Amino acid sequence: MALYFLVATLTALTSNVMHLPQIELEKNNVIWTTPSIDASGSMPIGNGEVVLNVWVEAKTGDLLFYIGRTDSLSEISRILKLGGIRIHLDPNPFLGAKDFKHVLSLHDGRIDVSGNGAKLSLYVDTQSNTIRVKGNSPVPSTVTATVICWRNAARTLPKNEQISAWSVHDAPFPLVESADVFESELSSKTDVTWYHRNENSVVPKIWENQSLTGLAGTFDPLLHRTFGGSLEGKGFSRSGEREIQSKGPIRSFDLQIATCTAVTGSVKAWKSELTKVSALGRRPTAQAETEAWWHGFWERSWVFVSGDSPNRSVPKNHFELRKGVDSNGGNLFPGQISEWRCLLEPMTRSEAEHLTASKISMPLEMRPINLDFAKGFTLSARIHVNKKVPGRIFDWLTAGQEDGFLFDNHPGDGLRLIVGKLTLTAPKCLKQNGNYHVAATYDAHSGEAAIYLDGKQVASYKPEKSSSISRGYILQRYVQACQGRGLYPIKFNGGYFTVEPTKMGRDSTPDWRNWGDCHWFQNVRHMYHPMLASGDIEMMEPFFRLYEAAMPLAESRTRVYHGAQGAYFPETMTVFGTYSGGDYGWNRAGHQPKDVDCAYWQYAWNQGPELVALMLDRWEYARDKVFLKNRLVPMAISVLKYFETRFAKDGQGKIILDPTQVVETYWHGVINDMPTTAGLIATTKRLCELPEDVVDTRSMTFFRHMRTECPDLPIQTVDGTRMLAPAQKFKNEISNVENGELYGVWPFQVTTLGHPALLNEAIAAYNHRLNHLDVGWGYDGNVAALLGLTSEASRILMAKCANSNPNYRWPATWGPNFDWLPDQNHGGNLLNTTHLMLLQAEPIAEGGTIRLLPSWPKVWDVDFKLHAPGNTVVHCKTSGGRIISLDVTPSSRKKDLVISKGWELDPFLKK
Repeated sequence: MALYFLVATLTALTSNVMHLPQIELEKNNVIWTTPSIDASGSMPIGNGEVVLNVWVEAKTGDLLFYIGRTDSLSEISRILKLGGIRIHLDPNPFLGAKDFKHVLSLHDGRIDVSGNGAKLSLYVDTQSNTIRVKGNSPVPSTVTATVICWRNAARTLPKNEQISAWSVHDAPFPLVESADVFESELSSKTDVTWYHRNENSVVPKIWENQSLTGLAGTFDPLLHRTFGGSLEGKGFSRSGEREIQSKGPIRSFDLQIATCTAVTGSVKAWKSELTKVSALGRRPTAQAETEAWWHGFWERSWVFVSGDSPNRSVPKNHFELRKGVDSNGGNLFPGQISEWRCLLEPMTRSEAEHLTASKISMPLEMRPINLDFAKGFTLSARIHVNKKVPGRIFDWLTAGQEDGFLFDNHPGDGLRLIVGKLTLTAPKCLKQNGNYHVAATYDAHSGEAAIYLDGKQVASYKPEKSSSISRGYILQRYVQACQGRGLYPIKFNGGYFTVEPTKMGRDSTPDWRNWGDCHWFQNVRHMYHPMLASGDIEMMEPFFRLYEAAMPLAESRTRVYHGAQGAYFPETMTVFGTYSGGDYGWNRAGHQPKDVDCAYWQYAWNQGPELVALMLDRWEYARDKVFLKNRLVPMAISVLKYFETRFAKDGQGKIILDPTQVVETYWHGVINDMPTTAGLIATTKRLCELPEDVVDTRSMTFFRHMRTECPDLPIQTVDGTRMLAPAQKFKNEISNVENGELYGVWPFQVTTLGHPALLNEAIAAYNHRLNHLDVGWGYDGNVAALLGLTSEASRILMAKCANSNPNYRWPATWGPNFDWLPDQNHGGNLLNTTHLMLLQAEPIAEGGTIRLLPSWPKVWDVDFKLHAPGNTVVHCKTSGGRIISLDVTPSSRKKDLVISKGWELDPFLKK
């Protein structure tokens, strides 16, 4: 009996492990029980190249989605949607359905919509770039599918939209995008085919401007690039130029949208490629293969957390509650405020909506101390807006900080409520010379917030109740998988999931994004560092390809600009390897080719070393000798040759990095900046440790030579405390908010828990840092984790998971922070911080130590499966501050495992 019980228990445990991802993922499925007003209520899905924003429109019950691709670049290098699709059923079962559901099934990579017995299922085929929508209904409906297009005529991009075409912003010539084309008489009677074709390209103008014309390595990926798709369905026929319709009322249907991007000599050749995609998408096993891909993806790795409860309380301070002004005496309200009231608890929606007409007594508290917002608050006032400029209505925080709350009319024609890190906005709801009753509520227990205008709720936020870390981690990794296998890297500024920026107070199309099309190295890297521990190494390929394709041109540019050898990459780089035209400078009068206008990164050189470091990591994790020999070594040699031939040496033969800068923060008087110096030290050390049976003797000799030429790591003493420094020398003038001295910790890991020689100096630098960056591209959480600062790393991780924009329905709509939303470098940092708190692994050549739970709080239970160098997988589970399950594959790597201080194995495991 005892033996039977043991076998049964082990079998049950094994079964639980096998099904754990599916069980936990189902808990985190995103489920909406009401339709959405517009695309701000859309849900993402994709296959790695093709991405959709999907929603059901409340006023019609129609299913809508925008279609994006990573490679749909216009003739001016702007990232465009392919368009959209509207699916209408008549009669419509979803319109007013009381049992309506819109569900993302994470485990299967599928979206289901149901109501009144009808169901739609949508997925993006992982083996072809096609979209399938299947429908079933007990009541026959006439089904109409329409292609949505907003590029109906050639258009010159106006000045106020050029930030979305960063490669050519401020160009001295018109930025014209051609119209999309819908085939009519040339196409069949059963499908709609449409496309955008670049018959010209801006690339030659950029070459000419940057003295690159005719150089080896130049390439133009825009000219004759054609992207679009076809819409078809069995039993459907054309009912208009842009729509197909069922032949009558039907109970079931199956629609397919095939998409294709290709650089071809003719439209006919592109259509031939589209036909192949469409045929592949129609294979009968498409849905099963798509689900199998997603199942395998979720089995690779996971992080499931419990016990993390976000702090939703109103930050405490001792300020006076201010009326119409901020803490600096600025942001004066542009009008009059009357009936100004504050209640020290949140009203219900019904109560708040009756405030404007009722005589509810609201006691006003204005004492500088003893303001107790433990329950939350209700704010209420009547306002008259004289001018459309921002100004405070209520203010209880330090201007620019998150230590309280404010309620104002930001940016002039909208309303905004900020409580700590939460920002809720109701854009474009106020008019100049208007009289309004405004109110705002916040519940400190639930975290719910709302804004009211003239008795109507105009904005609301309700946080998720599940583990915020599990939810944030799962949804971000999902979104990366949706867009991570395309031709080009994930865009940091919205990914490929941009929609109309209406909710952010701007009028434009879904093609608009802040900071445009270029890939900014300091931003795009954040999505790729965490892919190593996730086991998603194949998704790093678009990132590596971008820079490998640009390397020949980069080497040519080095020769022309600097009379040197090797490659360096601009911080802000186009997909064809050049500087952004506006950053380089269009007016070249009095300039040499090497002169770059943009001072924010004209002398920033850390991009190449970090690229090499990431390629070294990729080698460490997968141990792919072909990758090492054919890709890593050539890139490393080219990057290091730039430093060898571009810069002078000191008396000891060490490189003097001058001119240089500390990323975007310190520009003047900088010598031997920390980001580049740490990068050279870290990469040359690791390159010298590569296996000599793979790396040829000449390359290894060069790596060892460059190791001796690295500058010393910058160190400074501040108020008697020795710490990492931004540079060996620098003028203390700040131009941005990045802490460059911390590059010695992350990303280059010169000093960490595993390399403790300068650990105290690193911790001192962290504590002394000028900028506290919890969100966006800020990597404070990564640094804190690597230094073993558990409480600090935990605090930042919680802040990252709470960064969802309440104006958008998708819970992982981070930001916009410094960039645009959904903020993908914020999401990538969320993943990376989580991984570094759970697992820190050294290269095999350096001993291969795997540190378990180095910065994870014992009060958070976790079940995780993560990857480590040497094709190693670690599966660990904790409960109640103890490790209750631990498995390392291959078993030979168990000897390299180090359990961090404060953690212990469950007694059962010790046996």
